Order: sequence, then structure tokens, then C-alpha cells
Amino acid sequence: MKITIMKQKNTMEMEPLTRGIVLFGATGDLCKRKLIPALHKLWEKDLLPKGFIITGAARRDIGVDAWKKSLGEYPEEFLHQLDYVSCDLSSQESLNKLPETDDTTYFLSVPPERYEWAIINLKQGGLLDDSETSRVVIEKPFGYDLKSADHLQSVVERHLREKQVYRIDHYLGKDTVNNILATRFGNVLLEPLWNREYIEEIQIFATETIGCEGRSQYYDGAGVVRDMLQNHMLQIIALIAMEAPCRMDAKEIRREKVKVLSATHLGEDMILGQYETYRDEEGVDPDSHTPTYVAGSLFIDNWRWKGVPFRFMTGKKMPYQCVEVIVKLKAPPLGLFEGETPGRIVMRLQPHAHLDIQIDVKSPGLGDSVELATLTHRYPDWLGVDGYEKLLYDAIEGDQSHFVHSEEVIESWRIVDDLLCTGDSCPIRTTPYIHEVGSWGPRNETDSITNWDYPE
Repeated sequence: MKITIMKQKNTMEMEPLTRGIVLFGATGDLCKRKLIPALHKLWEKDLLPKGFIITGAARRDIGVDAWKKSLGEYPEEFLHQLDYVSCDLSSQESLNKLPETDDTTYFLSVPPERYEWAIINLKQGGLLDDSETSRVVIEKPFGYDLKSADHLQSVVERHLREKQVYRIDHYLGKDTVNNILATRFGNVLLEPLWNREYIEEIQIFATETIGCEGRSQYYDGAGVVRDMLQNHMLQIIALIAMEAPCRMDAKEIRREKVKVLSATHLGEDMILGQYETYRDEEGVDPDSHTPTYVAGSLFIDNWRWKGVPFRFMTGKKMPYQCVEVIVKLKAPPLGLFEGETPGRIVMRLQPHAHLDIQIDVKSPGLGDSVELATLTHRYPDWLGVDGYEKLLYDAIEGDQSHFVHSEEVIESWRIVDDLLCTGDSCPIRTTPYIHEVGSWGPRNETDSITNWDYPE
């Protein structure tokens, strides 16, 4: 049954509720490459509300026609729903030029240092007064470290309700990432093994073959810990390690993620690296100590995972580009066969997503030796949707299931806080080791962490 919400004009006439999204930072790269294409896909699938208004907003006074032209080729019917307003988030008065709709999503695709005044001015301008019909999508990073994230959250709490705040991590919009929960909790095959009794360790890789690719100015001030570990990788670990929610809704999923993150802490084997040509890239300080690589261990102090190391590795200019989780099972208590190999469960999230279960089977012939067999399911990721397409749809519909709760953000910054320390008084070494381009990081140091199952 389809229900259309109406607003009353008089006692005899009704008209549809108007809904829309305002994209702040509309002249930026993210809007052109990700947001508009995602909204166009939703429009093609008839998933946008009827009469939906898409408003680009930025400080540059370029006009609506020039803005539309800068976005690329789109059908005229879609472009008809687009508008452009020149305004400044730091000026409450200029925000009055934004169109009035009955239900509005505000997307902050602006530098993180502008988030605080954006929230304050949107609220004081009356644009976020109704918590049921207004919401704000905030791009990562939410804060720069634990202290700044805590301050930004205090601003949010003073002006908004948590139900209005959508902290985006585009990994959480990916089908393959969400498949982690379906694989774990939709089957009884794996869950009995998913604990310290049967798992030796878990390895998580998020590696890239590219460098900064035009993001040098941002990246040199952020580094790999802020860019990858604090958000994407910790979200994957939370999904791998969390308990089953009692319901598949935003409140219960986020509750379980917060519980597991609050029990998580760094190990003592952290290694930071920097690929050798990083300082030669345009926009990078020639004396930069920004890490482009990090590897180490995390531990989760709860009944399910106590003592199980979660090894992780992420970095740029590495031999292979992928996101992968490897669950290494313990060996049987008694080795009865020649050539036994402890089992593996491999979740490849990208590229060419697949689920592998590796077990020993008897080798053909007269002997008692065994060989490794792999049961593989190739996930049809070519049928999936882009992360921003999923997340924009959820935000417009008011579903926070795939967005990050404030407590998740604070716990994530707490976990990585020591890695952001600089100087000689840091509790761990944070000066990066220089490593070769195309290598798995500074190998002498990294190989001392564990026996890595490098992706291939």
C-alpha cells in the first residue's frame, strides 16, 4: 500500500508534501563525482519522492545553468529537478535564500572545519527546528582527533537530536560490507565457530595501489590513520566482531557496534610507514612525516574475543588493491593427516567480491595425506549499488541503520588516539618507516607482527 503524505491548503484542497535535498559544497569534486551520479541513479530507478528538489549550494555565484553544465551529461528531465543557490554556511542571513520544502536533507560536503558553524547557523536559521522533517548528513572525518570529535559532538548535542544526524562512512553503503552481517547472522553454519575457541586470528586488509591522486593537500594533513583506520577499517572490524542485534534496525545495530568498539584497544606492535616517493608528490611537505601505511593488532576484551588478535594492514602504493577479511581457524587438537592446513574463511569485499571457505580434503591415492579445497561463492557485486546511492536513499527516507552513531565515532577516535601523537614523548613510535613503492610496507617490521596471508 502506497501512502502519499499531503499538506492542507484549505478545507477543500490538498497538495503533496514537498521534499528535497540541499548539497552544500555543490561546486566541489565529491558532488560532481559521487552525489549527483548517485541521485541520478535513484531518479532512474524512480526511487526519489515525486517532485523531489535537488539544490546545489556553494559560495561561488555561478548560476544554475553553469552549475548544471559543470556536472556533465544528464537527461533534461533529471536536470529540471536541479537548482542552484549561492550562499555561505558561515552567514545565517544568506541561508534564507534556500528553497522552502516540508522535508529537507542537508548534505555537508564541505571542509570539516566548517561543520560547527554550519550546524549552528542551520539551526539558528530555523532550518533544523523540526526533528521529524529535517536532517543533516555529515561527511567524514567527524573531528580530527578525540578532543576535536568530542567538541564537535557537544555542538551537535546542543543544537540537534541524534535522530537528525547522519554521519556518513561510504563503506557502510556497500553491498559487500553489509553482506558481512547477512553471512554471519543469516546462517547457523559459521556462528558456532565465530569465537576465541575456534579462531586463531583475524586479518583485515584495505590496500591501494594508487597514491594521493590529487588529494595531497588533504591527505598530508590527515594521513592513513584518519583517512582509513579510524573509520572504514574499524567499521569493518565492528561488523565482524559484534554480537547479533535483536532486530535489524538502526538502534539495535548501532548499539552492538558501540559495545564491541568500547571493548577494543590497540596492541603493542603498531607499525607506521610512508612510501618512498610520497614527499615528491605535489602539495606534500618535503619534510612530511605523515604516514601512508599502518599495520598492527587490535584486541577486543569481551567473552567472545578475549585473546584473539585482529591484525590489520592498510596503505597506499601497495602491490594489490583490495579489501579483504581472513578468518584463520585453529588447527585440530590432534594432527592425524599429512599436509594438514588450518581452515580459512575469506571475505573479499572488493574487487571481485567473494566468500571462500577453505578446508582440508583427502588427496586422491593410496596415502593418508590431505590437500586444501576451497568452496567459493562469487558475490554478484556488478548488480550492487554504489555506496553513496544507498546512503543518500537511506538519509532521504530517514533510515540511520548504515550511518555512524556519535558513540561509535568517539570510541573509534579513542582507539587510534595514540597513533596520532607526534614528538618524542609518544607512547609508541609514530614516525613512519620509509618503504618501497609496490611493497607490503616496511617488511622487516611488518613481518614481525604475524604470518600475513597477503591478498592475491
